[in-house]
Amino acid sequence: MTVTRQLMEKFNTAFANGEVDFIFEAAADDIIMNEVGQGISEGKAAFIEKMEPMRGYKADVYKVYRTLIEGNTAVVEGEMQFTDEDGSVTYYFNDWYTFENEKLKNLTAYMIKQT
Repeated sequence: MTVTRQLMEKFNTAFANGEVDFIFEAAADDIIMNEVGQGISEGKAAFIEKMEPMRGYKADVYKVYRTLIEGNTAVVEGEMQFTDEDGSVTYYFNDWYTFENEKLKNLTAYMIKQT
């Protein structure tokens, strides 16, 4: 899988719209997801279990500030806003994607909740 801006836009759209099937299809069987400060999920089954609650959950606002691509790695920085029981909440994110053999091999996600 060639890492391109178009591919990363597809990932961002999927995350923003809760389209987890696209993300699951792209994941390697031995994917590792590190949600910094929240824990590490190893393997596709653990990744799916962690991501499934996002199914159909759409961000009210989803902005990408920049996307950097080098070889098989892409970094996406931005913000997203959701409405929860406390009202509107904003998160700033920095996601590192690494692809190997046409699949998403590693995802490291930094998320900061605006206070």
